[in-house]
Amino acid sequence: MKKLKAEDARILIIGSGGREHAIGIQMENDGVENIFFAPGNGGTAMFGTNVPISPNDFTGLNEFVKKEEIDLIIVGPEDPLAGGIVDFFRRRNVPIIGPTKEAAQLESNKAFARIRMEDADIPQPIYLISPDREQTEEMLGITGLPVVLKFSGLAAGKGAFVCHTESDIKEALKAIYEDKKFGEGPVLIEECLSGQEMSVFVLCNENSHVIIGTAQDYKRLLDGDKGPNTGGMGSISPSPLLTRYPDLMEKIETKIIVPILKEMKNNHLPFTGFLYCGLMITDGEPYVIEFNCRMGDPETQVVLPLIKSNLFKLLWRTANNEDLAAKKLKFYDHLAAAFVVKVAGGYPGDYRKGDMIETPDSESAWCEIIHAGTKLNDKEELVTNGGRVIGVLGLADSLFEAVENVYEDLDKIHFKDEFCRRDIGKF
Repeated sequence: MKKLKAEDARILIIGSGGREHAIGIQMENDGVENIFFAPGNGGTAMFGTNVPISPNDFTGLNEFVKKEEIDLIIVGPEDPLAGGIVDFFRRRNVPIIGPTKEAAQLESNKAFARIRMEDADIPQPIYLISPDREQTEEMLGITGLPVVLKFSGLAAGKGAFVCHTESDIKEALKAIYEDKKFGEGPVLIEECLSGQEMSVFVLCNENSHVIIGTAQDYKRLLDGDKGPNTGGMGSISPSPLLTRYPDLMEKIETKIIVPILKEMKNNHLPFTGFLYCGLMITDGEPYVIEFNCRMGDPETQVVLPLIKSNLFKLLWRTANNEDLAAKKLKFYDHLAAAFVVKVAGGYPGDYRKGDMIETPDSESAWCEIIHAGTKLNDKEELVTNGGRVIGVLGLADSLFEAVENVYEDLDKIHFKDEFCRRDIGKF
């Protein structure tokens, strides 16, 4: 493996959200001085170099990588992964973190993922795969309520519908088949499991893996987990379920993580990069709701700060297929993390862009502002540029204190029609 010191590394982070900002902050904390973002946001521009290249413009990215002699690429969002960005750069011998296009089907093709899980005997909900609306409605007549409808392809975290009533089903069918919000493709009809959700994040290369953290995500728009699904309104780490069920992580690794990685490798599709395990914990037993092929957003914001080990060195070993279990990963075990995001009015539907953002001159101790849908305008003023605009990360000795710190700083950030949930970390 090529020796590379953090201060000499030139890193390109693909993406523009809070996840990418959080990764960049961690790289800077680990000593990396040359950090580029494509395209980045208003926050990443404050310590790195934003490059106006789309994550899906592989040719443009390649020209930049060659010009700037990039040592490592870290891919944030799912679209370029599903499009084959890892295959593209591996053919050019550029170290990159992420799965190949075929392996990324664990997220981009949920029907594919369910079949892989079934073959590996991984605990999951009972499911059916429907190719069209007629068969979906026929199957729904058999399953009854409650039931979960999922678009099989990529849907930016908004393609799952938990249906408790006939009205919910009509709304889901309209979004999928009439409004075609997610494009064309099969639909999964799944058993609606009860319990508590938990996210587990794993860093993988072809021969090894390491669990890098757990989190709880809050996807619904409104307090009390009501309203439509969003990309995520906030998160906490570590998951409180680890305390309630001391043997839970062992079950997750032996029943889910090891089997899916073995299944993928046996099918000549070794999974590399970040594996996101979205789980439902029912009476202490884990079931897979979904796999994602990248870090979550907003979970990245709370998972990475709790890693005490040098993340840059870990990613470099990952990209070079070194044994990830050779060195024990260290965590800040005494800390809890909370993150809450402020969104633009109308999100997750239509929302405004270009509104001025007011931020505090300084942050409280153990708090940090994480940008997502922001940019600097022609006057170098910070303005809104997305649905999930900006958020605050808080670290503290207890979750209660972390949450209190977050809301104290979040209430100092203002823009037109701003909105946030007020119950993140409180249940």
